[in-house]
Amino acid sequence: MSTSKLINIRVPMPIQKELEDISRSEHVSISDLVRDSLREFLAVRKFRSLSKRVRGYARKSGLVTDEDILGLKT
Repeated sequence: MSTSKLINIRVPMPIQKELEDISRSEHVSISDLVRDSLREFLAVRKFRSLSKRVRGYARKSGLVTDEDILGLKT
């Protein structure tokens, strides 16, 4: 049994054209491009959701920016 599910979506012609152009230039299928884009989108959404939930606790601890929270040095 497959672990994937087929989903049909409609996209405006300009987006379809861009996907086709990138697909050709990078030698990657449109399905792979869309799958990778969805993974990135979902990761960003999860990060934003977690960030909203912990923002209050972080501020109380003196962590104000994403860089503070992630321990990044600028």
